[in-house]
Amino acid sequence: MLILNPSFLKIGYVILVSTRKPAIVQLQRKAGYGESSKWTHVAGSLGGYDTVEANVPRSRVINLQKEYVDKGCEIKVMRRKGQEAHKRYKVALWWATMNNLPYDALQFFWFSLSIVCGKIGIVFHNLFSSHMRFLCSELIATGFYKEGDYCFGKPVENVLPADFDNSVLFEEIEDIGLNSRRDK
Repeated sequence: MLILNPSFLKIGYVILVSTRKPAIVQLQRKAGYGESSKWTHVAGSLGGYDTVEANVPRSRVINLQKEYVDKGCEIKVMRRKGQEAHKRYKVALWWATMNNLPYDALQFFWFSLSIVCGKIGIVFHNLFSSHMRFLCSELIATGFYKEGDYCFGKPVENVLPADFDNSVLFEEIEDIGLNSRRDK
C-alpha cells in the first residue's frame, strides 16, 4: 500500500483521483478525453496531507492519505508548469477560503445534458449555474483563473477532472511515497 510522503505534497498542487464513478468516466469519454477519463475527481493540496475538495454536500478539507489512498483510490499529483511558488500559494489560499460551500449538483446535471444534447443543455447550464456552488473541477480551475491563469481557455464551469491530466499545462509529481527514490 502506498504511504504518501507529506513533504512531497506542496501547497498549490493538484490531486487527480480515480474514484471509480462510471457516470463521470462515461461523460468524459463521450467528451473525447480517452485515457484521462479515469480521473473522476480533482482536489487541491494545501500542503502535506491536507487537501480541499468540492464534494457532496459541501466543499471540505480532507486528509488525502485517509480519504483516498488508504481506500485504494489511484491518485496522480500534478503541478502547474511554469507557475511561481507565490502564485501556487495564492491559488491554494483561494481554494481554502471556499471551504464549506454547497456542491453544485444541478450544474453537473446541466453539463451532462450539454454533452448529450448539445446547445439546449448549455442554455440550461448557463441559466441555472450558481457562482457560490462548485463542482470539484470548477473549484480547482477557479483558483487558477482568480490569479489570472486562464489555463484551460474555456469557462470554469466547463472544466472537467480530465482537463487537469494535460502534460502541456501540468507536470506529474512522481515518487510521492515514503519509499520513493528521493528518500533513499
